[in-house]
Amino acid sequence: MIEQLMQAGREIVAAGMVKGWGGNLSGRYRDRIAITRSGADLGQLTREEFVLVRPDAAVKRLRSRQPRPSSEVAMHLSAYEARPETQAIIHVHPPKAISLGILGYSLPALTPDFYLHLGAEVPLLPFITPTTDELGTAVAELLRLKTAVLLQNHGVIVIGNSVSQALLRLALLEEQADIYLDALAIGPPRALSNQDMENLDMVTGGKYKMAA
Repeated sequence: MIEQLMQAGREIVAAGMVKGWGGNLSGRYRDRIAITRSGADLGQLTREEFVLVRPDAAVKRLRSRQPRPSSEVAMHLSAYEARPETQAIIHVHPPKAISLGILGYSLPALTPDFYLHLGAEVPLLPFITPTTDELGTAVAELLRLKTAVLLQNHGVIVIGNSVSQALLRLALLEEQADIYLDALAIGPPRALSNQDMENLDMVTGGKYKMAA
């Protein structure tokens, strides 16, 4: 798991979705959560850049330990609690997704691929101060029914049942945010309708609903 997260960090930086230490990654590792330490450069992660924490750890105590886990540890732990099947979480600052959130937009399903991997919508969470318990609670509430959240003026958080699934969802989210912004510059974009999504569910035997 840790090696997969290290590789994911390199791919995320190479794709231009984060600069330096502007994000954090985590995954389940045995009976612990492995999360990047505070200030870790996602493009140059080593095993030493990860801190193992208990899923039920007291966040206040974690913030005083050394090495110190990511300042967003509350958000990660809250997400794992909300979705126990989650195996990996990515929180980064992709520019297109941030731009969409700044404009006050959530991201609807524009294509069948998006619907398959991210569901009917990636919702927008209005700005909450980063690193706070309040942010963790609000994110967890949305993730109970969604696989990703746009964090207004901040970034995104994406969950997955594997590192590769979380990474694919992140890539699709940023790609679709780029498409949506291009379309908005010309006129109102057409998202998939409820009927479109019902038809996709019908022809796939409900396969697309698995993204939720």
